[in-house]
Amino acid sequence: MALLEEIAAFVREHGEILARYHLYSMDDLKRIEQECWRLHDEACRRGACGSAGGLVELEYLIGRAKEMKAKRMEEERGP
Repeated sequence: MALLEEIAAFVREHGEILARYHLYSMDDLKRIEQECWRLHDEACRRGACGSAGGLVELEYLIGRAKEMKAKRMEEERGP
């Protein structure tokens, strides 16, 4: 139960990451992504992969945020 509560809190905390991607550094996004993977792996190791659905969605959002951040950084550097 503690792991499920931790997963839910993590998803709530970072669920709007795509809307707030500009507030995070690329290192922040990578750190959040690694923690997401850790929680997902732990859930699967404990036989609770099905309860990690929110993490899968969050992993996707983090990937998109990283893409958007990289594009924004590239545009700021200019030609």
